[in-house]
Amino acid sequence: MKIVFMGTSSFAVLVLEELLKKEENNILGVVTKVDRPAGRGRKLRPSPVKKKAEEEGLTIWQPERVNAPEFLDILRCVSPEVIIVAAYGQILRRDLLSIPPRGAINVHASLLPSFRGPDPIRSALLQGEKETGVTIMLMDEGVDTGPILAQKKVEIEREDNYQSLTEKLGKEGGKLLVETLPRWARGEITPRPQEGKVSYAPILKKEKARINWEDSAVNIVNQVRAFSPYPGAYTYFHDRRIKILKANPKEGVSAPPGTVVEINPQGFVVAVGEGGVLVEEVQPESRQVMTSREFCCGYHLREGEQLL
Repeated sequence: MKIVFMGTSSFAVLVLEELLKKEENNILGVVTKVDRPAGRGRKLRPSPVKKKAEEEGLTIWQPERVNAPEFLDILRCVSPEVIIVAAYGQILRRDLLSIPPRGAINVHASLLPSFRGPDPIRSALLQGEKETGVTIMLMDEGVDTGPILAQKKVEIEREDNYQSLTEKLGKEGGKLLVETLPRWARGEITPRPQEGKVSYAPILKKEKARINWEDSAVNIVNQVRAFSPYPGAYTYFHDRRIKILKANPKEGVSAPPGTVVEINPQGFVVAVGEGGVLVEEVQPESRQVMTSREFCCGYHLREGEQLL
């Protein structure tokens, strides 16, 4: 099958890797976002998918506007049978969707219609979901509204954070796609409309990562998981930003929110609006990730001090 792949993120890389394992999948080229400036030096940084495509020697296209007529002409010349989309970052319009005879197929990191939108993994963690999954869907002009070809449930474990859940869903999504594609090509699958309660997963801004210690322990721990390791849920200690990368609820804590009430071998405990939070792993500004014990020793954190 002649395939054009569209993707940008690390989730998309995992899907692409599964496609590449099957010799019958002829990847004509990869479409990904243009390189963007990043880091302190503001140097141009390629997307994870571009890096992977370069490693594999694949043709790469980086249109500023994927629906622009000049890029549609390129796609028509390449003549893919199907377009595979995974966390690409642009909405595909009707003229593009009509090019491949077998349509455009999206690998989405949720059980649609739950968490439609660009940030389903982070949203599921932030809301404390115990289960999510992957959906293979036939794309239409809406945002994640097309009919479903296949779905698979995935358990969200207590230890999961954004990185680990992305890896799980990317691998499962890629495997499900590889199983679904030949069946779709043979006409063995009838697309079914999405049913159930619709929810949305908008892009979460970095401001959402700041910890409000007056919130409940459960909500704060979910926030830590959703933003770990990047950009990192954060707080301030002596006017210095500290990322909290690993934390767990702690019962039996009563003190003003944000107060460090205990330092133990596992880390330090902070009082919150409801209960407490055991902080186990942190990253001070411009420093490496460290255990909370290392932080306490190096930054002289003491019981009774306040995080803001």
